[in-house]
Amino acid sequence: MGLMNKLRDKTHIILIILILAFLATIVFEWGMDYLGLRGGQVTELGSVNGQEIKYADFESQVNFAIDQQRQQTGEDPDESLIKMIRDQVWDQMVTQILAEQEIKRLGITVTNQEILNWVYNSPQTLPDVIKRNFIDSTGQFNMAVYQQALTTKTPEVTKFWSQVEEYLKQTLLSQKLQSVITGTVRVTEGEVMQRYRDENIKASFDFVFLDANSVMDAQIQVSDDDMKKYYEDHKNDFKREKSAKLRYVVFPDLATMDDTIATEKLIKAFTKDLKKLVAGDSTTYAVVNDNSTAKFSNNFVKPNEISPEVSAFLFSAGKDSVSDVIRASDGFHMVRLIDSKEGTETFSSAQHILVNFGTDTNAAKTKAEQIAQRLKGGEDFVKLAAENSDDPSNKFKGGDLGWFGKGAMVKEFEDAVNGAAVGSIVGPVKTQFGYHIIRVKGKQSKEFKFADIKKSVTASPKTKDVARKRAEDFSFVSKKGNLDEEAKKLGLQVVDIPSYVTKGAFVPGAGQNNSVIKFALDEEKGAVSDPIKIQTGYAVYVITDKFPEGFYSFDELKVQQLPLLVKTEKKLDALKQQAADLKSKIQGGDINTLKSVNPQIPIQRADTVTVSVPSPQIGADFDFASVVYKLQNGQISEPIRTARGYYIVQMRNITQFDQNAFQQQFETMRTAIITQKKQTIVQDWLTDMKEKAVIIDNRDKMFR
Repeated sequence: MGLMNKLRDKTHIILIILILAFLATIVFEWGMDYLGLRGGQVTELGSVNGQEIKYADFESQVNFAIDQQRQQTGEDPDESLIKMIRDQVWDQMVTQILAEQEIKRLGITVTNQEILNWVYNSPQTLPDVIKRNFIDSTGQFNMAVYQQALTTKTPEVTKFWSQVEEYLKQTLLSQKLQSVITGTVRVTEGEVMQRYRDENIKASFDFVFLDANSVMDAQIQVSDDDMKKYYEDHKNDFKREKSAKLRYVVFPDLATMDDTIATEKLIKAFTKDLKKLVAGDSTTYAVVNDNSTAKFSNNFVKPNEISPEVSAFLFSAGKDSVSDVIRASDGFHMVRLIDSKEGTETFSSAQHILVNFGTDTNAAKTKAEQIAQRLKGGEDFVKLAAENSDDPSNKFKGGDLGWFGKGAMVKEFEDAVNGAAVGSIVGPVKTQFGYHIIRVKGKQSKEFKFADIKKSVTASPKTKDVARKRAEDFSFVSKKGNLDEEAKKLGLQVVDIPSYVTKGAFVPGAGQNNSVIKFALDEEKGAVSDPIKIQTGYAVYVITDKFPEGFYSFDELKVQQLPLLVKTEKKLDALKQQAADLKSKIQGGDINTLKSVNPQIPIQRADTVTVSVPSPQIGADFDFASVVYKLQNGQISEPIRTARGYYIVQMRNITQFDQNAFQQQFETMRTAIITQKKQTIVQDWLTDMKEKAVIIDNRDKMFR
């Protein structure tokens, strides 16, 4: 029966097969007819080269992914995470269709005999999703059970093997497509040897660094002719993608006071049911588990794991007391204290006012002492914290740090609290962060078992609809008139996006929002968008400029980028002679003799570094590494020009190439390089396929 149950458990799985084990972006769905996910609603969500993506199929996969997320985290995903899931599912479905179309175009097929050979002759090489059904209690593949399953003809086992057949067919198709796409990948011995050297040749060296920034700006003059010459000489560095400039108005859909009141009423409605919860009787837990983001655990919880507002209630409450709605920093709570006990660990509660050192440590100490005196004189801690504290996380919460245990605070702070009586003012206490004035609020070892109905205040559908309707009305009038003028009439702020919007770009205020990018790149200059959902609400965009693929013009770069680049180039030129002069003063073949020439010159050391794991002072620098790792022990380099400045290096110790170790690691490294190359080729293939495909995406019209 164990095998039958395991097989039965698999019948509900939606199997998505990776085309490559190393690239989780090309997927195939299968079994959709059997699962009843095809057909039904025929609303066209979009299409790929004329092949429809149906709303029902898309929503089924989105809901499956949301359920998986919910099971993993125990919480419902928020709106931004749901949007990310929708984008991922869309990308997977588009990729799946493109892969299927390419398989059909190339005439790739899988015969029944290929599947039978795999099932009967090589069962131990089957994918894990199949093989795991036949793993015994010792973790081994049980061939006897597998052979028995092959000969079993019950309906559920027959259905399982039907699913396996389709799974293996799609797996073989994906492997064959992979072979076609990556069939030209080759790795030479030289490539493997370079990878070995980069990872295994270790060097220790002394060096002097002449920073380009050490040359004062006033010493450098940059003319238009200098910039024009640099622009022409480096024009390929100034390539631009197709891009656009945008301005926008946002209509927030954040929670309103009505939403806050509604959340409070909703939580209060569970008061009677919360009183009925019985610890130890899981049938009564639903009131919390079904209505709260904090699930009931029936365990005792330490006060440092509880929000300060909730712990304040628990310390003052009697057994079975139910709170009113508690407004805490992490949401709204209604709490019932079920039990409490004395624990083995003591926790402290404190407020603090932090005074940063700033540029004058003595002045900071004086200020902290004055604040401490005012508190000891009876002034309000909450008021003084808001006015003086440099801790932005709690200055407007009276400096409240909540409950904390041993090791939670830096030692000086912890020692001060432990040595003080409850209610006392301590300090100033000096730590690495500054001077603290501390009020010890309490010390307790209590732990609590409690039920907590916790909810965050979120915007209601009504609130979102109002924001969307305002954005729609604004978009309508802006399309007929002028977005800036309409915004001015309504007193709305128009935000200018300073960066260029390009394919795949991060759009300030919207993130990597495909809808914004699609509008920016597809529409003409002056176009006004329909409302587009972004993190903070609904935005209406206007395209203020458009740029075709090509090069940034000289005029676009001459104000900011070119002056800086030319100035850096001239600074490096100025350092060239200085570096040569410095090297000529090295005596006796020892770079450290430069100290006698100029005691201010810092001689730095890098110990046991490689090309792959460089010195943190230097970082990954090809110009530097291409010279240094060719030096012999004791050899001093010529001045090395890099983008940051000049280096002079003396090699102290460099390991020799180990032929035996290289041969031992050869196949592993070769496989890794092949995998990396294949990944790059497949990613480039995918990008090319998507750029050439006619993809229609109507999600914006269906999900608002």
